[in-house]
Amino acid sequence: MLRVPNDVNLLVRAARATGATRPAVMRDLVRPLTVTDGTTPMNELEVLFRSPHLPCIGVQDPDDPSRLGLLTRTRFAEAMTGRLGFGRAVLTRQPVAQVADWNPLVVDEQTAVVETAVRAIERPVESRFDEVLVRADAWQMVGTGDLIGALVAALTGRSLHDPLTGLPSRELVRHTMRDWAKLLRGTQRRLVVLLVDVVEFGAINAAHGEAVGDLVLRAIAERLTKVVPSGFLVGRTGGDEFMVLGLLPAAVEQRAPAQREELRVQVAAGLAGSPEDGTEGQLPPLRVVAAASTPGWADLDLLMQDAQRAMRLAKRGGEGLARSAGAA
Repeated sequence: MLRVPNDVNLLVRAARATGATRPAVMRDLVRPLTVTDGTTPMNELEVLFRSPHLPCIGVQDPDDPSRLGLLTRTRFAEAMTGRLGFGRAVLTRQPVAQVADWNPLVVDEQTAVVETAVRAIERPVESRFDEVLVRADAWQMVGTGDLIGALVAALTGRSLHDPLTGLPSRELVRHTMRDWAKLLRGTQRRLVVLLVDVVEFGAINAAHGEAVGDLVLRAIAERLTKVVPSGFLVGRTGGDEFMVLGLLPAAVEQRAPAQREELRVQVAAGLAGSPEDGTEGQLPPLRVVAAASTPGWADLDLLMQDAQRAMRLAKRGGEGLARSAGAA
């Protein structure tokens, strides 16, 4: 079994290596494909393959222009070398159609990256790492490296983000807490955590079904992302629990509780929404609590315990509610 947090560190490293974008379909990855007629002599392609930026060539069937074969750089080199070293002498004037692979992997530009990667892996060993042809208005191609990178990005994104809302998962939020706690050292800033909980979420599912419950969670995630201060992180950390993470500016000790409460009230008011602030739309009652670290240092376990204790007290006392106008 994978270990946390080491596994999360590895996933975050992979996410950074593959970039912020996560290509979903092949259209997001395609590169132009050089296409030649199947009657082209092999020696004419040697000039083209001198370019290190040309990994393959599409070969058009002379008898069926809609059919495309593939000639990879590796396949071309092997053919021109030949088993006994006489490939160039034998093939130099022969048409490329004799050497092309006429059963390449061909997908549409809307085919999912993950589906394409699976199909690529299922190919025979000798062609498993060949480029993938993409059918569009003009033929395109995707290299194996780009496809693997996109697959890693997709799987990493799914591992670190909640599939329902798209928000960072509990593991990614905790990883970010550890990173941001390091930023406190040598400063008077505080790490602040807000927990947001849906009041009686089970009753919503019971009365309206899980599909409606999912819509509610998505709406809360969207609203919460809009109303938190710039630079704060919003994640989904439980069934109906969301977490907001941020760094508070330096403040004197006497001012710290008021600073934390002002942030909590600001977020709660934003969740309640109004036509004036552009967040019109009714959400169910939500409960919002906050906890902050000491200046310049944060023990993550203690901080989470403080936040969870505040949530228990709020539930017991009926406090911390963010209720949309008109909500029952």
